[in-house]
Amino acid sequence: MKSHSTRDETSRAGLRHRLCMLAATCFSTFDVCSEHVPAVLTDNEDFSIAMQCAVMVHDNKPLSLSDDNSLHLTRMLNRHLRLLHNLEPVFSQSLPPVLGRSRLLHADAYDDALSRLWPCHQRISTSWHVLPRPNSRWISCVTEGGQEVHYDLLTGELLIGGKRLGRLPQEILRHPTYTSVFGAVSDQSHISPAHSYRAIHKRCFREFSMWLLLTPPKWTI
Repeated sequence: MKSHSTRDETSRAGLRHRLCMLAATCFSTFDVCSEHVPAVLTDNEDFSIAMQCAVMVHDNKPLSLSDDNSLHLTRMLNRHLRLLHNLEPVFSQSLPPVLGRSRLLHADAYDDALSRLWPCHQRISTSWHVLPRPNSRWISCVTEGGQEVHYDLLTGELLIGGKRLGRLPQEILRHPTYTSVFGAVSDQSHISPAHSYRAIHKRCFREFSMWLLLTPPKWTI
């Protein structure tokens, strides 16, 4: 479901609402008694799916849940957060330390989830590990490009270089050069931490990475 490919804001909001509910429903399949958790989280694919669902719920939940139509989603999100808290010890399990740093038991699953959530995903150079207390709710890794990736086990928040995955700004999406090359499609992007200009965005297109910079009066790829 590509909510970011829809231009109408009302339609996008509706699609994000549905995507949030779908992801929360999928994640709820892991909501079992503690003694049965090993039976539902059996391999890396299960852990990868769970992480993807948690991120999608976090990134697509409505900013406001005050209206009556959101009552069901509010209950789902409350159960979702409870389940994240219950599963935190499972997702933070570590292997015996090597050279003073412990690698997470399911690091390969988190690599897989990251590659599916982030189209511009780079290979991991430093494996996933739990941050020291009091930040032990976060797990982290470093890509070959030197970007730090952080994932919050209690909320599902995913940060790339300290920033959330986002969408290209409207000033780029509506630019004649962009629409002539890419049409109306707006894939996920992130602002490059390697640059000091907040107008520089990274976008993936057919396995190629592109840097987009809008500096009036010209637009650069």
